[in-house]
Amino acid sequence: MRAPWAIVCDFDGTALTEDLGDQVAFHFAGVDAYRAAEDRYRAGELDFGRLLQAVFGPIRASRAEIAAFARARAAWRPGFEDFLDACRRGGRPFLVVSSGLDAYIEPVLEGLPPALRAHVELRANRAACGEDGLRVGFHGADCGFCGFCKGDVVRELQAAGHKVAVCGDGTGDRHAADAADHVFARAGSSLVRYCAEQGIRHDVFETFGEVMARFPA
Repeated sequence: MRAPWAIVCDFDGTALTEDLGDQVAFHFAGVDAYRAAEDRYRAGELDFGRLLQAVFGPIRASRAEIAAFARARAAWRPGFEDFLDACRRGGRPFLVVSSGLDAYIEPVLEGLPPALRAHVELRANRAACGEDGLRVGFHGADCGFCGFCKGDVVRELQAAGHKVAVCGDGTGDRHAADAADHVFARAGSSLVRYCAEQGIRHDVFETFGEVMARFPA
């Protein structure tokens, strides 16, 4: 018998209502440094992995300071906890997969009820905080496009016998969408446009209540 569906869910702007990584960078490194890094990325001077290092590198805050900011700022997208609980009760593996940093994602996940937190596996890049700045340690292989390739995570789960549903919103979710068995793309996001351009069947959602209502059998 085939193993149950597994879920690969993006964090910033998908599980959360906003991009918390951007807010961390704005708060601790400054908007000007962020904009300068983005300009270099758009000009082709940086790939996505080097963009992440440029965005987060100037941060000199401690992990405790980043964690406190993240806990105070983060807001789950409506229905996220209900969807996660439904996956837990249904025996569906649930992975939060992010090109963001463990330093701000883990503290937010720790705020979930214990049974829900225990059901989440986190795959994210690692932050090494220091007085001379923050270094990004990439989780898995950097394909040059995603920071680390979410498509590899999808294929890993499929090789274990799962069908994989991807919930995402951005550029870093494209390779995951390419490989997924089903895609949920957040309304108004670049992932909606990408799926439409590539002919990838997808459902558009604003809340996780909609994801639950449209989840494939």
